[in-house]
Order: sequence, then structure tokens, then C-alpha cells
Amino acid sequence: MPAQEAINELKKRFKPEAARNLTATYLINIKGQDGGAFLTCIDDGKLEFIPHQDNSSVPCDCTISVDADDLKMIMEGRMSAMTAALSGALAVDGELGLAMKLVPIFFEG
Repeated sequence: MPAQEAINELKKRFKPEAARNLTATYLINIKGQDGGAFLTCIDDGKLEFIPHQDNSSVPCDCTISVDADDLKMIMEGRMSAMTAALSGALAVDGELGLAMKLVPIFFEG
């Protein structure tokens, strides 16, 4: 799944009500062919994805790295985000609790 396609799908799935009272910045790094990095800003129910081209570190609360194929399986419901994290398919750098908050915002319900 190309990175931009995955981001477009996440935009469709975004549940503003689940993101109330959350202010955090994530760097989502989608690895593999057609991959990309996106600064993902959630601010009290609002969402913004900003393509990130620079390889330097960027100030964020949490970095999530996942291979495009694994992300596709997560988004199709063939693998849970928790299983992906525990198996090493999805890597979290930063506050794990913040990463877990993304599940109800994008994947549940």
C-alpha cells in the first residue's frame, strides 16, 4: 500500500470525537516501496498530516515505523496494531501510551 494511499485512508477513518482532549504530534514512517514519512498532528479533535521529506529528527511525541505491507494488513484488519507492535512489525519510539491512543481514533468502531 503506497504511503499516500494509507494516509488518505487514515483521514477517512479519523474519529474526531475519539481525539478530543488529545494534543500530540506523531511521526509516521511508512517503509518500503512508495513509502514516506508524515508528521501527524492531533489537536483536540483536529487532524493534520504533513509530508516530511527531511531525514533529520523532527520534534514529535512519538515515532511509529511500519512496513507498507504490514500497515496494509493492519488497515485491512488481518493483524491488530498490538500484534504488530509485539511482533516487531510496528516500532514505536517515544511514549507507548500515546501510540495506543491512535487505536480508537483510527481503528475501532
